[in-house]
Amino acid sequence: MNLEKYDVLIFDCDGVIFDTTNLKLSAFQNVLKEYDKKYIKQFTDYFRSNFGRSRFLHARYFIENILNEPFQQKKYDKIISNFSKECKTIYDTAELCEGVIDFLQNNPKLDKYVASGSAQDELRDVFDKRGINSYFISIYGSPRLKNDLVNDICSKYSHNNILMIGDAEADFKAAKLAGIDFLYVSRYSVDDDNMKKISKIENFKSIIDLSELV
Repeated sequence: MNLEKYDVLIFDCDGVIFDTTNLKLSAFQNVLKEYDKKYIKQFTDYFRSNFGRSRFLHARYFIENILNEPFQQKKYDKIISNFSKECKTIYDTAELCEGVIDFLQNNPKLDKYVASGSAQDELRDVFDKRGINSYFISIYGSPRLKNDLVNDICSKYSHNNILMIGDAEADFKAAKLAGIDFLYVSRYSVDDDNMKKISKIENFKSIIDLSELV
């Protein structure tokens, strides 16, 4: 993968910067443990295929499409609150993905952003605590949609010089809608089989982790 043509890199967070994909899957399962196992299984399958999207969308989907109930604010707020508590614990202890620090240190001239489905306030807090916020011009997250975040970043630059780095279909779709290149990081993905199928059709490049770019 030749990075020389790019001036700007947009990173997803979970599975690209922090090794948190499976931890977040387990966290959501734990949050929903009061529900029937069949609903948790349905949500797990859905979550794997929609990783990278906002927790706010996931919680609403669980209520309306898996439980098949009218939207209930109290139930929704409980899911969001409990998942947010789980995420705080996850980010405080999560390992950085392989090759991340070396890659960031070796590419100081590239403008770097984060556009994630994770909550923006949580991301900015953990990036600061873990001492890696200075590598990025800005760190963006939900509740705004990833597509909108990527488009906002792209509006500042020539699209030909931007690369989106992610591990999920939501990342690829955001890049495609913005008209920019996409690089798939496979090591930590919870939807690898699907991403490989998409790559055969869309012909985007893939790497195992960022150590391949160091």
